[in-house]
Amino acid sequence: MFKNAVASGNVVPLRTFAEDAAEGRVPSVSWLTPALADSEHPPASVRRGENWTVGQVNALMRSRVWPECAIVIVWDEWGGFWDHVKPPVVEKEKGFFGQVIRYGYRIPCLVISPYARKGYVSHTLYSHMSVLRTIERLFDVAPLSERDAAANDLLDCFDFTQAPRPPLVLTERA
Repeated sequence: MFKNAVASGNVVPLRTFAEDAAEGRVPSVSWLTPALADSEHPPASVRRGENWTVGQVNALMRSRVWPECAIVIVWDEWGGFWDHVKPPVVEKEKGFFGQVIRYGYRIPCLVISPYARKGYVSHTLYSHMSVLRTIERLFDVAPLSERDAAANDLLDCFDFTQAPRPPLVLTERA
C-alpha cells in the first residue's frame, strides 16, 4: 500500500514542502512528520524542533494558498506527568488485566488558520483521531473506522464567518 502511494507521487520528500508551498503546489491535505533531529524528542534540541515547525508554518503563511489553509500541530506524547486532569475513560469494558481503558495524558494541539478563533481554548475532548475526523467532515468523506467516527472534530476551533486574518510570519529562535 505505502509502496503504491510513493509510486503514485502522493508521497513526496519533506525537503520539497517549503518550495511546493511557495509555488502553491500543495495538495488539499498534507501530513508532515519531522526527522528525529527536528522532532523535539530527547536527545534532540527542542529549539531545533520549534524552528523546523516555524519554518513549515511560515512556508504556508507566505504562500498564495494561505487564505485557504488550516494548520493543525499535534504532538505524539504529553512530555511528562504534570497534568492535573485524570484521563477520561475510552471504553467501559475491562481491558488488559481488568484495567479500564483510558485516554492518555492530554497533549497540546495548535490550530493555525486565517479562520481560527482568536485566543480560543477549546474544552472539547479530542484525540489524534480528531484530526482525521475533521478532514472527513470538511471533505464529506465517510469515516475509516469506528474510532474516527466517534471522535470529535476540530471545527469548533474555527469561525468561517469572520474576516480572514493575515499571516503572522514568525521568527526562528537563535
